[in-house]
Amino acid sequence: MIRRSLNFVIRGLILQNRIVKLLKKDFYIEFRSRASINISLAFAGITTLSVSLTSATMNLPFRVHSILIWVIIFFSAMNSLSHIFIREEEEGTSIFLSIHSEAEEIYIAKLLFNFILFIVITVVVTPLYLFFMQIWPENFIFFASSVFCGSTALSSITTTLGAIVAKTSMRSSLFTVISFPLTIPVLWISINLTASSLEGGSVDLLNLLFLLAFSGVIVSFSYLLFKFIWMEQ
Repeated sequence: MIRRSLNFVIRGLILQNRIVKLLKKDFYIEFRSRASINISLAFAGITTLSVSLTSATMNLPFRVHSILIWVIIFFSAMNSLSHIFIREEEEGTSIFLSIHSEAEEIYIAKLLFNFILFIVITVVVTPLYLFFMQIWPENFIFFASSVFCGSTALSSITTTLGAIVAKTSMRSSLFTVISFPLTIPVLWISINLTASSLEGGSVDLLNLLFLLAFSGVIVSFSYLLFKFIWMEQ
């Protein structure tokens, strides 16, 4: 029993080490060129500034503010979220990666990268929007929780979609097209939660838990099926 437990711990440490190495590799390559991330951040900043300038004299309802926040976050992140898999196909490193790493390790590393990247974009977009539009959420903890849970769910969905799209010929252009319909339920709930937090509504634990549970289900199924997606040639 002790020996089996020890072997389990050792395998876990080895898996963790491999995932960390893959994650470091992705961050190193991505920040070496910085093209994809710069485009996403530039789009987020320009769009937020443009919206604030065009609607500066308007008294927009909180639901409209919530919709604008999530639309900017969603389209700002799309290019970078798909790029993590598409780059492997374009540079011809996907086969090399498949030989030296297990599919599950690749999936976890890519999922963590996309999650961190999505959070970074969200952290950039949200304060900029609140500052330029001169609004402040009545319930900040609820607002932050809504944005975090929504970002977690969206990054979970788009990671698997990115792997699927990377195997096609259309790639980047197809990613946003198929992502938007599939993410509408998550976006709708996130918009409702964000609007409620801006208005100072009570914390909606049920929908927050739904987003987290939804993320868990997507990640679990993706973890089990990723090797079939990744090895498809």
